[in-house]
Formats: sequence, C-alpha cells, structure tokens
Amino acid sequence: MPYLEAHGFTVKREGRHASVRNGSGDEVYRLTQTSGRWVWCDLYGQNGGDMIALVRDMAPGTSFRDAVFELTGGAALVQRVQTPKPAPESPPTSPTPLTLPPFQPHQRSAGRAYLAGRGISPATLDAAEAAGMLRYALGAVLFVGYDEARQPRSATQRLIDDDAIPNKRDLRGSVKAFCPILPGDPQTVWIVEGGTDALAVQDREGGDGQPPTVIVTGGAGVRSFLDQPAIQALLRKAARVVIACENEKDAETQARTDAHHAQQRDRVRGIAPDADVQLWRPPAGCKDVAQLHAQTVQVTDVAASLTAPRTAPPTQPGSTSAHSSPTPQSAGNETRPR
Repeated sequence: MPYLEAHGFTVKREGRHASVRNGSGDEVYRLTQTSGRWVWCDLYGQNGGDMIALVRDMAPGTSFRDAVFELTGGAALVQRVQTPKPAPESPPTSPTPLTLPPFQPHQRSAGRAYLAGRGISPATLDAAEAAGMLRYALGAVLFVGYDEARQPRSATQRLIDDDAIPNKRDLRGSVKAFCPILPGDPQTVWIVEGGTDALAVQDREGGDGQPPTVIVTGGAGVRSFLDQPAIQALLRKAARVVIACENEKDAETQARTDAHHAQQRDRVRGIAPDADVQLWRPPAGCKDVAQLHAQTVQVTDVAASLTAPRTAPPTQPGSTSAHSSPTPQSAGNETRPR
C-alpha cells in the first residue's frame, strides 16, 4: 500500500482485510480484498469503492487520470515516498483547518425536526445547542468537538435524509482526538460512537436529575481522544464510566467492533482505575442506543395517545420507565471486580 503509507497512514493486514490508521492510531478506512482487487469503506462503514475512489476521497478534486497516475507510481508519489515524514505533533493537527459551514435559521428548524423524529426531546436539543456540540448545516446536523481554547476542531455531518449515501462524514480538517462532548453529571460518563447516541443517552438517563456527561468518539476504532488531558481529567472525576457497544450487521464486524470497544474499556480503566468501567449493549433488534431510544419513545407516545382520555394509573412498584437506566453489560454480562 505505498500510496497510503506515503501519506503517513499505517496499514495493518488482517486476512483479506486491512485496517488503515492515521498517525494517532485511529482507524479511518477499512479495506477488503475481493475478486483480486481492494475496495474500501470509511470509519462509518459506508462503501467508498475501489482504490481510485479512495485517492479521490483523500484528495478532493483529484481527477480520475491523476488518481491512476499516483496509484501506479507517478512522479508525485515517488517524491512523497522519498520525503521523510515529519514527527507527530502534539496536540494532533490537521493539514486543512476546520471550517464550519455557514448557518441559516431555517437549517435549525429542519435539523431539530429530524432529531425530534428520532425521539430527542426539546430540552436535550436546547442543552446540546447551548454547549455548542450541536449545530446545523444545509440538510444536515453537525456534532462539533472543541479544543481547550474552545475552537472547533472536529465536526461530523449527519444528513437528515436517511436514504442519502453516504449520510455521515467528517468535515475536512476534523481531528478525531477533539471529540464532541455533552456536559452533564461529572460522576457518570458515557462513551458513545455517534452524536445522536449522545443525545439519546442524555434523554434516557436524565430523568428528573442531571443527565450524564457524554463523550462522542466517532467510532469503535477511535482511541486518540483518550490522549487528551481534558478527557483524562474528566474520566478521573467519574465514579462510573459506561462504554456503549452496538449490534453489527454480521458476526465478523461484531467481533471486530467488540474488540475495539474492549480496547477502549481497558484504556479507560488504566486512566481512571478507581472508576467502575463497564460495557453496555442494546437488546437484540436495536443497532445502538439511539435506535433503542427512538423505539422506546414511539411506544410511549402510542401508549399515551391510547390512554389520553383516562387518568394515568399510579406507577407500579418495580416498574421500568422509558428513562430508566439500561443495565451495562458485555457479551458475557461482564461486571468489573471492585
């Protein structure tokens, strides 16, 4: 993989697959060898095409001809291979500064309507907007992460059209180490993959009290955020840390993401040895905590509409509300020895 290595990526072969990681160790692309050629997908599992398409994704504006030229050992590639790679900088930087798209008021209305359709309450949306974690763009919502100077350093765009392909991507210039954070109760911290997951967690876990703090990683294979002093300080203050796993489309993907989440868990335990660090998985039939929350809200809304004319019966002892805390677990119902 000379082209990828010349751009500072590390390529790790895993059978017919390969993991492409950046200088921070985060997986940014995944390759699969099929019918004698490599195809790729991004960190969100969205199909990207062949290696020519990968070159053009890495360098927008590259023509088909130039992409082929570089992949086949063009002069530009040779020159880059012979140039020593610069030492990694700390904190991580991106060669392209992050620029957030301009905001228009109608974009907020469309974005909030989309998230409301996913079961997110207005109060949670208000809190996320106030924190700067949730912003809006044309036809999309943005989940934004900041550095210690409160400068935006990462932004994931989620299109509000669920049928769009791809419907999720990081804006150019994003540095995954600066992950979006939803502030909340410092004693309880959730670590989730997506921005909508974070909103769902605060809705579900808030109840009548303060919702937990939520960290958005952007993917199971991302761990560079754990190198940030601000994140480490946040984790050390917590008494309980919950890492949200997801149910994947097949056994192979499930095994890989489970391993990634276990690595996140082990790293968090090393950072915060006094915290109770657990894995949580949604029930079968739900992809993630966001989908679980949306289904729960839909059931609750239907039940409320059916019983609206009547007086609601008192809550039965031991009953579970829509906002009750899911039980943290892993594939083996793991709990950490205290």
